[in-house]
Amino acid sequence: MPNVMIPGSTGDQAAAVICVGIAVMDHLFYMDSLPRGSGKFYASNHHEVGGGVAANAAVAVARLGGRASYIGCLGDDPAGRRIASDLRAAGVDVSSVAIIPGVSSPISAVLVDVAGERTIVNHTPAGLFEGGDVTAAGNVTDAQAVLVDPRWPAGAVAALTAARDTGIPGVFDFDREMDRTGEELTTIASHVAFSREALAATTGSADPQEGLDRMSDVTDAWLAVTLGAEGVFWRVGGRTHHQPVFDIEVVDTVGAGDVFHGALALALGEGQPESEAVRFASAAAALKCSRPGGRAGTPDRTEVYDLMQAG
Repeated sequence: MPNVMIPGSTGDQAAAVICVGIAVMDHLFYMDSLPRGSGKFYASNHHEVGGGVAANAAVAVARLGGRASYIGCLGDDPAGRRIASDLRAAGVDVSSVAIIPGVSSPISAVLVDVAGERTIVNHTPAGLFEGGDVTAAGNVTDAQAVLVDPRWPAGAVAALTAARDTGIPGVFDFDREMDRTGEELTTIASHVAFSREALAATTGSADPQEGLDRMSDVTDAWLAVTLGAEGVFWRVGGRTHHQPVFDIEVVDTVGAGDVFHGALALALGEGQPESEAVRFASAAAALKCSRPGGRAGTPDRTEVYDLMQAG
């Protein structure tokens, strides 16, 4: 195994994680309650911050001490330049990002209520990922782990296939109902982590444990589902395990799942056992939920270890 920074070891080379998928400019609007129906609604505060599944995961990897690369596509517009600049400032390598002329970058309006719950409206232009660099996505020579979301199917397939062929963890963040892309990625990934909604929509079961049981008939991958305040279930070797949530006050859940997946991929790339990787990722996601500002609330490694020790 490459020389990586495993907790408690004397290694001096941090694990490298390649994150493939979408990067977004998020406009966060903080409100007393989430709107229902038509009408005019008012926010108590507003922040503009980088978002997107793979991009947020890459920032989490960097802040947690890993070497992070983001590979995806951005438009040739001010939002795209801001997204790339913010990722570089966070310590993420964006040298393989494809800039697509004549196409706007993804943006989201994110409404957050006082309980930290959110509603997201996203616009990702059709054709954005048609110019993506699939070769770059499949180059995992120096990586210890790969993470993908399904927004750029060709890039995700290339990255997970290369990870499988190289023998490194390939994590699939499964956050939408099963489609042809999801089906293919599920069979290639070594680790598949669902959101509650995606698992229920895919399996037809609202019971997370039953949903994981059903998915185990579809893929040999390690399976997990994140459940917010109910923690995480994961399935391996025919058995289902549970990681309870850490005791924190929820302020803002925006990006928490992305932080979980980035931390999970980093921990697996470091060689942490899966049970410890889940606990590490759960602590990172919990800390993110305790802070406002989406990606801005991503913790560093010392903070995560402090919470793990306290919990």
